[in-house]
Amino acid sequence: MQHKGFIFDMDGVVVDNHKFHFQAWMEFAKKYKFPLNAQIYRDTYNGKTNADLFQMIFGNVSAEEIQNYGAEKENLYQNLYGKEMKPHHGILTFFQHLKSNQVKIALGTSAPTMNVNFTLDNLGIRSYFDVIIDGSMVKHGKPNPEVYTLCAKGLGLDPKDCVVFEDSIAGLLSGKAAGCSIMGVATSHTIDELKPHVNQIISDFTDPLVFTL
Repeated sequence: MQHKGFIFDMDGVVVDNHKFHFQAWMEFAKKYKFPLNAQIYRDTYNGKTNADLFQMIFGNVSAEEIQNYGAEKENLYQNLYGKEMKPHHGILTFFQHLKSNQVKIALGTSAPTMNVNFTLDNLGIRSYFDVIIDGSMVKHGKPNPEVYTLCAKGLGLDPKDCVVFEDSIAGLLSGKAAGCSIMGVATSHTIDELKPHVNQIISDFTDPLVFTL
């Protein structure tokens, strides 16, 4: 394989859960009376940490307030998505392929730890990942490259030897800025929306393109 390390975002990549996060954010926005629609969510929210988002929404909020707002919003999401959860189409076969080729795998996500645990443990896929970096472990959220720089470091690899799978524009910019190769996953954005930012795009992990990386 061309790359020594494969780094996956979680929401929209490991799981195709965009609509459930959006529904949860819409309920949260209705309660707290701030403007939100599908366009705002795709352009402004997708891929960013809760800390960055709550500071954007509410202004100068404390760490305790961020934690409380985050727990409220993520409980909404988990209640919506829990019964519908499943791995993205083809990704388990791809994970098994990578492991059989002794390729290192990392998870690099803006999601809070509670959602990472919720997803990985309910799907039983934690063992595939050699490194897990979530939103609580970074000072700067995407599009800052920190999350993917930390993933590569954790894998013991140069970022140029890693490929990042991302569905969000902020995430693609983050992976590129880290020096990784990037692969767009057309879940929360259309292929046409991703094209200005990335040359290689898949809809899911049944695409033969992933086995050429």
